[in-house]
Amino acid sequence: MNDKDNDKDKIIYFPALDKRKSLGKDKKKAEKIATKNANKERGTQDALEEQYRTQYRAERAKTQSQKAQYSASGKQPFINWHKIPMFARISIGTLLIIQTIMSFVLSSADRISALYHFGFVPAMYSGGVEWHWSALISPVTTLILHSGWMHLTFNIVMLMAMGVFFEREFGAKRTAIFFLACGMAGNLVYFLLNPGSPVPVVGASGAISGLFAVTFLIMIERGMVGAEAQKRGPMPFILLWSSIIIGMGLLSHDTAWQSHIGGFWGGIGLFHLWKKGVIRF
Repeated sequence: MNDKDNDKDKIIYFPALDKRKSLGKDKKKAEKIATKNANKERGTQDALEEQYRTQYRAERAKTQSQKAQYSASGKQPFINWHKIPMFARISIGTLLIIQTIMSFVLSSADRISALYHFGFVPAMYSGGVEWHWSALISPVTTLILHSGWMHLTFNIVMLMAMGVFFEREFGAKRTAIFFLACGMAGNLVYFLLNPGSPVPVVGASGAISGLFAVTFLIMIERGMVGAEAQKRGPMPFILLWSSIIIGMGLLSHDTAWQSHIGGFWGGIGLFHLWKKGVIRF
């Protein structure tokens, strides 16, 4: 039989010797490449694991060293600042510095002037009082001013409780943007309901209310506040807290409940739009 018979006439096809050798070489080459890639991937994975182990050991050594120092001195820190995320840490530090200057550096007249010009005064935007250039930045600067130490202390506690949770979930950049946006929402609602008010509104309460709203929505969604709350959904909480804000505002004329409710609902709306992909930040 002729070895060069047409392959189409064969019932079972056996490659020729030279072709078998070629196929064998290709197979070995492919196996060699696959082995090389696998080794490379394994090496990358090992390097990453080693990096994580090194970071973990360094962090553990740092923590143990701090514990040893506290044990030797017999003192424990009231607040572990190194465990507070960046935005919350910077915000708290800034608020404390500003309030210290307002309380102990400025005179009484200068303090009143600072609150008036750098707090949010709705009448400046509606023509009720004389315009001042500070109105260009007061919607932002009002977030770092407070009426007193009690006001500041409450907001810091809330920021540490809610802001830290939010920041650990979404990072410092998103937290800063969200904080500012909720603060603006609080200012807007206050202006719409009190357009002619000449009284300055100060504080980060509107911004913190937005962080509080989103934190609770996440906790309800994950069942962190009980299976029953998760089953009912967020609406009972939203309606209850809205009623509390409005009720407390009506009982206390010193509370800018409009800013609180604006920041609260603003946070809910922004978070919903973000989850839907309508907005990105």
